[in-house]
Amino acid sequence: MSKGPVIAVGTVVVMVLAVLGWFQLRERIADQGVEAADTCVEGTAVIPVTVDPDVSSQITRSAADFTATAPVVRDHCISLEVTTHESTQVANALAADVASWDDSMLGPLPALWIPRSSDALVDLPVGTVDGTPRSVASTPVVLAVPGVVAEALDAADIGWADLPRLQSAPDGMDTLGLPGWGGLRLRLPVGPDSESSAAALSAVAATTYDSSTPVPASELVRRSSTATALSALATTDRGTPSTTTESTDSALGMLSRDSTPTSDVHAVPVTEQQLDASAQSGLTAYAPSGTTPIADHPAAILAREWTDETSRRAAAQFVDFLRQPENAQMFVDSGFDVGEPPSGSPAVGIAAQSALVDAVLDPATTRRVTTLLDISGSMDTTEGSNTRLDNTVAALDQQFGSAIDSSELGLWVFSKDLDGTRAFRTLVPTGPIDEPIDSSTRREQLIAAAGAVRPATATSTYEAVIASFLDAQETYSPGKPNSVLLVTDGPNDDTTITSSRFLSTLSEMVDPTRPITIDVVSIGTNSDGSTLQSMSDITGGSFTTVGSSDGAELPDLLRKLLH
Repeated sequence: MSKGPVIAVGTVVVMVLAVLGWFQLRERIADQGVEAADTCVEGTAVIPVTVDPDVSSQITRSAADFTATAPVVRDHCISLEVTTHESTQVANALAADVASWDDSMLGPLPALWIPRSSDALVDLPVGTVDGTPRSVASTPVVLAVPGVVAEALDAADIGWADLPRLQSAPDGMDTLGLPGWGGLRLRLPVGPDSESSAAALSAVAATTYDSSTPVPASELVRRSSTATALSALATTDRGTPSTTTESTDSALGMLSRDSTPTSDVHAVPVTEQQLDASAQSGLTAYAPSGTTPIADHPAAILAREWTDETSRRAAAQFVDFLRQPENAQMFVDSGFDVGEPPSGSPAVGIAAQSALVDAVLDPATTRRVTTLLDISGSMDTTEGSNTRLDNTVAALDQQFGSAIDSSELGLWVFSKDLDGTRAFRTLVPTGPIDEPIDSSTRREQLIAAAGAVRPATATSTYEAVIASFLDAQETYSPGKPNSVLLVTDGPNDDTTITSSRFLSTLSEMVDPTRPITIDVVSIGTNSDGSTLQSMSDITGGSFTTVGSSDGAELPDLLRKLLH
């Protein structure tokens, strides 16, 4: 018998056994890998999750359910640690220097953050959020109102843009077929759990400008249309502030207890879910027409230096877990919507919302102010990258542009011999700021006139003040503060009138039936400060020194005095 076939068969057998051995070895290696992963060879990774109180109970329960599935990510057993904090607090802390993060106040820096709405994400540094956050639960911001009010608002198709008019008009609700109800009497809680108030203000503000273009927070309330709307919302038809330091629940309770025409409150901003979950009865949700703000609770996976690949992957897995239909049902049971929310008001950011709330807490008021601007040679002094005069004109332009529609403003300048032998000149007579003048408005003329001024020579302050004060008396407008705003940087150098004679003359001119205050803004060092202070005291005005025209101090002060 030949040995060849036997050797061949033996070789085949050996090869088969070798292949089988390799497959068994590979399976053992794979099994060992799975076993190593299942036993978390890298240990346990605790993933910090921070959530808004709105969804705290649901997220906490889901986190426990997720951890119970024994998830493993990159050889780490995953455990979630959920803490609950107001979105505004977390947003401000994340936007600031992370080194200032206070664990004792806010818990550990999160790998996953679920705020109340996407507004909280706007001001975060670039690169803070990994990918596009997805909503885990949403609910629109509405107005809680008595049923009869909801019917009237719905019949008139009242939108967010209509709220300022209904708030300020004594017969706002009467025009909707509710005689005796007065104005809207929208109550704006700014205490605990009151984010819906800021969201409602954002919705109203969005109707006053092209909201498709992002507006910086610092600029938002400087728009005259926005400032006018917020000013109207700040006070009810009864002359009382619309804001309250109470919580939204407290405001709802007040409305529920008295929903009659004579009540101090007819409407409260609230999320639809919050209203449904409240214990208050007799209230109905009304959604004003227009783009509605939504509390969309986005799941933001953070990608900053305190997170790593493991924490981000684990956070992403938990977000997927939350959005699975069987797990999302707990949000539905709590009154939330799930899935992709409808498009709502553009996110404006926490800083912008804070500015809107501040504008209602300290609203612009209707005033009649004649600005008396020093254009003497010393105003040509350079401060920063521009002259004092240029800086002052820029600051004034901001205020002229943002003054509310009911304001009455005017602009005079003074130096020496500006109008013949007179030391002053009226550039724009004081009157309603949006009153048509020729082919423009007084507002436009104020901005144009201020931009055209140039430094002159001397400083005849006393003559100009006496003239402007007399004009303010002769054109006095009752029912609002009337004032002269003097902006100067140096002493009077007109020797034809002494300071004592000036103050004596001014004292004799004061008329209690037509009160005119003189407010002084003095730039830099002014040796005439004591006289100007006495002048302000005589008229009940104010005297303020700013160290420089460069920076935010001057425009902030002018805003206070002109608005």
